[in-house]
Amino acid sequence: MLILILKLLLVPSLLATVTVIARRWGPNVAGWVGSFPIVAGPVLLVITLEQGAAFGARAAGAAVAGIAPTMFFVVLYAYLSVRFRWWQAVLMGYLGWAVAVALLARAPAGLGVSAAIGCAGLALAMALVRPPPGPPLPQKPSRLELPARMLVGVLLTFVTSALAAAFGPRLAGYAAIFPLVASIVASFSHALHGRDPAVRFLAGMCRGMWSVAAFALVLALLLPRVGVAPAFLGSLAATAVLHAALRPRPAGGAAAPR
Repeated sequence: MLILILKLLLVPSLLATVTVIARRWGPNVAGWVGSFPIVAGPVLLVITLEQGAAFGARAAGAAVAGIAPTMFFVVLYAYLSVRFRWWQAVLMGYLGWAVAVALLARAPAGLGVSAAIGCAGLALAMALVRPPPGPPLPQKPSRLELPARMLVGVLLTFVTSALAAAFGPRLAGYAAIFPLVASIVASFSHALHGRDPAVRFLAGMCRGMWSVAAFALVLALLLPRVGVAPAFLGSLAATAVLHAALRPRPAGGAAAPR
């Protein structure tokens, strides 16, 4: 029952929080908040509860490297959105993510290799994706945006846990870092409000995704050594400190509270 509740409520509730933050403080701040492990954390928790701590540790280690394909999606979407509509940019971004995952699966296993790959992807994305100049444009909220984001979040959580059971910890780790928040929030913003808020959101994510890397790395180290609850609490504590240090500057594109 606990696992079902996590799948049905936790991820969509966190996505709803990101949506509200975007409306109040702007897409750049929302991107920073959305890059906290609000999806990867619950997904890895569900995987660990269903498959065991050893499986969860291997999935968390794979998730560190899995950040690189997600950042590839972010870079692709930011550049493709100049010429293509939101659904075209999403589809091509997903294709790029899948190709990157296929290449990543050929890389040697090991936490050190995973950390090097993940950090390289993060550094490249930060260099390539920058918020547009000037203040963010005003946005008119859509009533369908919030429930649609939440529904997609529920579906992905179920799909990810099914992949874990069917294909093992490595693919489960990559799937846990699937660009769910990036694709949902960026595409909705792009479709409803134009490219500007979408790219601002993605730029904020590039800054904050270091927190996801830290979370998965600490989790992979702790799970084999301590219980599930201490491992996740310790990972969240370390991540919260880093994430606070990575908060965007006021000039980074955040809107003033409305």
